Amino acid sequence: MSAELEPLGGIVPPILTPLTPGGEVDLRSLARLVRYLANGGVDGIWACGTTGEFACIDADEREHVIATVVETLDGKLPVIANVSDCSTRLTLHHARRADAAGVDAIAVTPPYYYTNSQEELLDLYRRVRDAIALPLYVYNIPSTVKTRVEIDTIVQLATEGTVAGIKDSQGDVPWARDLAGAIAAAGVPLRIFLGSKAMTEVALIPGIHGCIPGIANVVPRACVDAWHETLRGNHDTARAAQLMVDGAMGLLDLTAGGRHARSFGGMKAALTSLGVITHPVLAAPLHTPDADEVAVVGARVRELGISITA
Repeated sequence: MSAELEPLGGIVPPILTPLTPGGEVDLRSLARLVRYLANGGVDGIWACGTTGEFACIDADEREHVIATVVETLDGKLPVIANVSDCSTRLTLHHARRADAAGVDAIAVTPPYYYTNSQEELLDLYRRVRDAIALPLYVYNIPSTVKTRVEIDTIVQLATEGTVAGIKDSQGDVPWARDLAGAIAAAGVPLRIFLGSKAMTEVALIPGIHGCIPGIANVVPRACVDAWHETLRGNHDTARAAQLMVDGAMGLLDLTAGGRHARSFGGMKAALTSLGVITHPVLAAPLHTPDADEVAVVGARVRELGISITA
């Protein structure tokens, strides 16, 4: 665990979970990916998130993923672990394991499968914070869990000190502006991160502290430069970096499958072509890119000039 989490800001990739052809977690590839991201200058790592296919691996595998990220970084960067599940009891089970592994903070979505009221969500976050002495982040992603944590709920949780931050993955910038405004009006601290690929678009929004973009798995340095150079006022450099990010986003349309399979598959195929991970395997039934798809993605990676030293 690093000495101090706050004030966390900047680019925090939601790290992919490499898998073997048999579907097991590939911890050696994961460690290489951690080092690749750290060498790319990222500001932290978000482990076992949606991009990490957390819902497709069991509790032991989640613990191994989180522990590998923590051990590989060895305190050099903060680690936030998503510990979400379908109930408070199961969420606490994962949270205790993550705490024991040495993470710096934990993140929790609303429970998935069943829908929940805002009062139920208040109870969830309060009970997790009471049980686990780590900064707690709201993970707001209604597209996959069906329930949104509303602004009034977030402000209440922040006001009482239950949550330290939020990752909002709705892709709704006006909503994020409203949240930041409500937090400022309440006069309470909350670290606000967006799951956005448009770093230069959101870096200057008052009250937004960073991005947690999946594409940072492939082009970490470009994401970092797009964010930080925008803040420094170096807009030409920031725009060039954002163009690299935008080009890399095209990799997510080169493989088959549904929306999530194309996204994760494109990134895993790119990282396989770069030699960062060994296999482009996704958790079945998500479509794993075949050799032809990996070759197409690899060719595009080379065209874009993406390399492990860039």
